[in-house]
Amino acid sequence: MAGTQERFKNPADLAQIMDSTLLRPEAVEAEYVAFLREAVDADFRCAFVPLFYLPLAQKELARSHVRLGAPLGFPLGYTMGEAKKYEAVLALQHGARDLDMVINISALKSRRYQDVHDEIAEVVRVCRRYDAGRQEGRTTVKVILETCYLTRDEMRRGAELSREAGADFVKTSTGFGPAGATVEDVAFLREVMGPGFGIKASGGIRTLQDLYTMVEAGANRIGTGAAGAILAEFLHSYRW
Repeated sequence: MAGTQERFKNPADLAQIMDSTLLRPEAVEAEYVAFLREAVDADFRCAFVPLFYLPLAQKELARSHVRLGAPLGFPLGYTMGEAKKYEAVLALQHGARDLDMVINISALKSRRYQDVHDEIAEVVRVCRRYDAGRQEGRTTVKVILETCYLTRDEMRRGAELSREAGADFVKTSTGFGPAGATVEDVAFLREVMGPGFGIKASGGIRTLQDLYTMVEAGANRIGTGAAGAILAEFLHSYRW
C-alpha cells in the first residue's frame, strides 16, 4: 500500500485518476453547476453528468482541461443497441470525450455473446468516426459490467468481449446496483485483462483509503461521487 500512496506525489496526480460523477436522479440544476465548478477548480480528469445536462456541462467546462463524460444505456443496460448508439452520437455532439456504456447484462447472462459484442463495437465505431472528423484526440469508451450481477465466468466473458469490440476500459459498476466495486472483482479483472488494459473501479468509493485499495488491486481509473471529499482528505494529509 505504501508504494501505491507514493504514486500520488501531489494533488494533481490524484485528481487525474478520478472521474468525478454526479448522476443522482434527484439532483437539481444548481447542484450540477456547483459540481462542475468543483471539477474545474480541482482539475479532475473527467466530470460525468446525465445526457440531459451535457449542454450545461459543455458550457461550464469549456475553458478547462476537464473532459466531459456521459453514460450510455444507464443504469440498467437493456435498451436496444440502436438507442445506445444514438445516445453516443448525442453525447459526442455535446462535447463528451468519455462514454461509459452499460453492457446488456441480460444478453450476457443469456450467452448472446455476438449481440453483446456488436452493440459495444457499434458504439466504438461511432466514436472512432467522430474522432477522425473532429481530430481532437481519442474518445475513451468504457464498458460497465455491473459485476454484482455476474459470475466469474460471465465477468471474464464480458471483459473479453469488451476488449474484442474495441473498448478502452471495463468498469465494475454503475453505483445503482445492489453492490459496487470490490477488491476481489478489480483484481480478477486485472488478471483477466492483463497490465495494458483500462480497469475503472466505481461504486462505493468514498474515501482516500478506498481509492488506494482499488488502485492497489489493479484499477487505473476511479469513478466516484465523492471526488471532492477524497481530494480534500488528501490535501489535509499532504505534507506541503
